[in-house]
Amino acid sequence: MNNVLIVGIEGAAGAGLAAVLRQSFSVVGLANCSGISIADCRIICSTSHDAASVQRHLQTERPDWIIFCGAASRSSWSCERAREAAIDDVAAVEWAKATAGTDICFTMISSDAVFTGPWMLHLEDDEHYCETPQAERLRQIELDVLEQNSEALVVRTNAFGWSPDSSVPEFAETLLDSLDGGMPIELDFLRHSSPILTTDLARMLVQAHAESLRGVLHISSSERINPYQFAERLAEKAGLASPEFPDQTILEGPVTGFGKGETTLDCSLAVELLGVRMPVIDDGIGQFLKQANDGTLETLRSPAEQISKVA
Repeated sequence: MNNVLIVGIEGAAGAGLAAVLRQSFSVVGLANCSGISIADCRIICSTSHDAASVQRHLQTERPDWIIFCGAASRSSWSCERAREAAIDDVAAVEWAKATAGTDICFTMISSDAVFTGPWMLHLEDDEHYCETPQAERLRQIELDVLEQNSEALVVRTNAFGWSPDSSVPEFAETLLDSLDGGMPIELDFLRHSSPILTTDLARMLVQAHAESLRGVLHISSSERINPYQFAERLAEKAGLASPEFPDQTILEGPVTGFGKGETTLDCSLAVELLGVRMPVIDDGIGQFLKQANDGTLETLRSPAEQISKVA
């Protein structure tokens, strides 16, 4: 059984990957906080990603595959204002550098928010880049990762799913809680993307890993949708009241901001290379809701038993 090290397992993307990968791999996760416990996964609490720390993890865990899930792996529709100033996954460069020239595969989960409109779909080599400092910084980190490790795979996506920490819910879970509680929700119909369920993303990553893909690859759902439409479908499938339609907005120019414009990904390359169809959003939302009761959420929030701490 191959060993997988998930850096950033405390987020919804990292946890969703672990929920799937644990079925075929031996999974170890690095979390930057305590209290994370995922069934059949050993969790190490560590906030250091300097060269010495990275080498120590490589020597002790001996991973065959490392998946880096930093701040960029969180949904670009996250409503956290602080997130815009926190997209700095420079640690990915150190991990890429450490694995270059080795037998260890390295994958970085990046974001569709490097792009913006008015273009509707974005291919891997398109240059419709968002000009915010966050997007420019993330784009540079992608380039540095591939420069340090030419065999690395950078996957752009917009993943939603359950957080392993109930006190830190992410986009879809926060939205569901607000709909269920009848609380006001800040939604818009201007930004568009193609969000994908974390566990669907994981299954495609396994295929990409098996094919030894490298470079940049887009993996998302097959539909273009805005946050209000996503909320409508989520409410309908959950049997909840539909959200109020957001106030009409008169645009005087293009929508700007990190993840606030048109970030829909064109996944035709992944479809060709992996021989798969991208999932539809309704299926992803349905599976997300089902996971609350089919054991998946219980797996992601299992009783803390296998937790290690690294200073």
